[in-house]
Amino acid sequence: NYNTVVIIRHGEYLTVYSNLSEVFLKTGDQVATMQEIGIIYTDPEDSKTELHFEIWKSKSLQNPQYWLVKKR
Repeated sequence: NYNTVVIIRHGEYLTVYSNLSEVFLKTGDQVATMQEIGIIYTDPEDSKTELHFEIWKSKSLQNPQYWLVKKR
């Protein structure tokens, strides 16, 4: 239900980015920090743009709040 999904492996961690309308990567690509991976889908009916983001360690869902850098 989240349109296109990108899953990036970081050793035993996975980051999941879903609800993308376009992806700039292909399977097997190396990804750099801060690299753009795609465009977030905007719902044409309500103009809502929302990224679904998850972090997993093996099979355990993590709280992304502890991983994201706060903007000042």
